Amino acid sequence: MSPLAPWLQTQLQSLVERSGHAFLLQGPSGLGQYELGLALAAAWLCQQPTPHGACGTCPSCHGIAVRAHSDLTVLMPETVMLELGWPLSEKAQKDIDEKNRKPSREIRVESMRQLLGFTQTTGGTDAGKVVLISPAERMNTITANTLLKTLEEPPGDTRFLLVSEAAHLLLPTLRSRCQTHTLPWPDAAPALQWLASQGVAPADAQVLLDAAGGRPEDAWAMAQSG
Repeated sequence: MSPLAPWLQTQLQSLVERSGHAFLLQGPSGLGQYELGLALAAAWLCQQPTPHGACGTCPSCHGIAVRAHSDLTVLMPETVMLELGWPLSEKAQKDIDEKNRKPSREIRVESMRQLLGFTQTTGGTDAGKVVLISPAERMNTITANTLLKTLEEPPGDTRFLLVSEAAHLLLPTLRSRCQTHTLPWPDAAPALQWLASQGVAPADAQVLLDAAGGRPEDAWAMAQSG
């Protein structure tokens, strides 16, 4: 996993100290919800966690880095999973490879049902199991309703992380079952420093950050798109 941006690292240290089985990480685009969610999942599953989060070197951290941790399920639209390198289910990959359908832009109810099966199985370690749903607003009503009961009373020691750039689109009953963490805008100085670490020229960084409304990841996406 790549190092977290400094403003996300501060939030991670606060989140790992909190207890609970369901969290909603929310805020507008470009603030790093997905990265923070994945880092928190890694910290929960880490075999040698530190006060700052996951150790980054244990077998659990390696499993997450290579997208193959048996106790972590990531639920996303298929288009996003392919973009970020997460494996699809065997059936979904076969359907897409054989051009029976295109990758879904929503979180499919079939994927949610497979997820619920995952929550019923025994975890491989004492750290429990983690479900990361991103972006959660891409669940349609049927998919979201399928999750409701399990989110309220998760089996065993399963924990849920819902990540959203438009939390107002989530069912109120989903939001009410989660502890909410709203990501703040970072100060300009660390945001500019982070953009520089990504290879953005200093002369361009301020212009891009202003154009992105102060949201560093959106500024980075603009830089990548030219």
